[in-house]
Amino acid sequence: MEQLPVVRPGQRVVARSDGKGGMVVSVEKIQGREFAVSAEVKGYVLDARLLMDVLGSLKMPGSWFQVWCKLVAAQDPAYHGVDRTKAPRGYVRINQRDLQKLCSLSAASVSEPMQFFHHIGWARTAKPGVLQLNPWLTVAGTSAEQEQWQKEWNAAEGPACIIPAPDYPAEWRAARAKAKKEAEVARRSEKVVTLSRRRLPARKASA
Repeated sequence: MEQLPVVRPGQRVVARSDGKGGMVVSVEKIQGREFAVSAEVKGYVLDARLLMDVLGSLKMPGSWFQVWCKLVAAQDPAYHGVDRTKAPRGYVRINQRDLQKLCSLSAASVSEPMQFFHHIGWARTAKPGVLQLNPWLTVAGTSAEQEQWQKEWNAAEGPACIIPAPDYPAEWRAARAKAKKEAEVARRSEKVVTLSRRRLPARKASA
């Protein structure tokens, strides 16, 4: 697996089209990172406009976008509904039930986008119930902390980040449905061997 570059203080990741349907990603020096702040969440974001442009272009269910926004918000230590005392700084202590409550969604509506965001390398499970969002995309902390969390991501062999094309969510869903169907067909086609029942000798009645 190719490791992502370490983005040091004063640098940021910039993605541009190569004009041939691909994307060129580079690390550039900047005056400072963008600092996003609202009533509920704050933190450093690398090229926030690119991330929002990608999210706005993805043809995915609105619930997926909702789940991602709640995960980003949950990075903030003061965010309501998340117990940050049980996770190290830079990580999110949250489980599927918590996300269901925060998003007002069903279990299935939360499970599917979580699997997708893990698949494209936007999040990883550090341990059961503890997530790390890709620190190249978003982080609530200082630039020095961001660099440290990038190192931790690489050390844990976190998945490579994918900037998906607009139709990729549908392609991913179709591939999963096909694999599930093939597995079901294979299961049903397995030969079932019927074991012969061994008769026990009749016991004579005692006098």
